[in-house]
Amino acid sequence: MSLLFIKILFLLHPFYLSTTEIFINEDMSDVKIKIFRDDLEDGLRLFHGNSISIDSDRKLEIASEEIDEYIKNKFQLSIDRYDIDISMIRYKLINDLVEISFGFNYEEEINEINIMINILFDVYKIQKNVVLINYKSKVDSYIFSFSDREKTFIY
Repeated sequence: MSLLFIKILFLLHPFYLSTTEIFINEDMSDVKIKIFRDDLEDGLRLFHGNSISIDSDRKLEIASEEIDEYIKNKFQLSIDRYDIDISMIRYKLINDLVEISFGFNYEEEINEINIMINILFDVYKIQKNVVLINYKSKVDSYIFSFSDREKTFIY
């Protein structure tokens, strides 16, 4: 009975979630942000002031500059107080998800990783952004919310 109630609750009350996975290796590190396509369209519309459709690979490619600007404004990553440059962003449309990824090099020993994430908080106050960091075979995670947008991980 309670499982049925939970299913009905999800149907009546939408949830807003994005995930970010950060894999840090000695030779190359990678960040993958996954956002529901329609939520990202809402964020882009509010950020840029016009409607942007990304429901196909072609439209995703056309909107790449607008998405780049949005992600660079809403996601900051720094390692040991060194800001990671978000460049060479790649996109992939996977069903209803948009995967946004980029790589970076950081060859020093890491003491702290700071993340500031504002993805979709201006659109949905109930938005949650889950971040997973995989560094030296250790996985850390954190759930960012409207009132909790920045976190420093100590290593």
